[in-house]
Amino acid sequence: MNVFDRNINFDALFKFSHISASTQEHLKRVYASFALCMLVAAVGAYVNVVTHLFQLSLLTGLGALGLMVWLTATPHSRDTERKRLGMLTGFAFLTGPAHPLFSPPASSPPPSWAPPPSSPASR
Repeated sequence: MNVFDRNINFDALFKFSHISASTQEHLKRVYASFALCMLVAAVGAYVNVVTHLFQLSLLTGLGALGLMVWLTATPHSRDTERKRLGMLTGFAFLTGPAHPLFSPPASSPPPSWAPPPSSPASR
């Protein structure tokens, strides 16, 4: 049987009646925060590429680490949801440029690319 000859029931993909209302609400919040973080990380990467603002990656790394520790140390409650979401988006903004595709190029080539030293015997 060919994989592409299957009949797929697309209505089953959008039927969530078997999931409780509270779980559906929780999943909405989880995926909304995930989408927000991806957007903010993309903005942080864009800001890094355009302005080279994050040349000091040590400071942004320490800032991201500090926000991560602060986020994990803050207890979850209805009162702290907005504060925790702010910490999460700040973490996403600072870690967006950490992706290797968005890293600025090295100022000098790595040692493996350097030409071999000339020896007196080859002259």
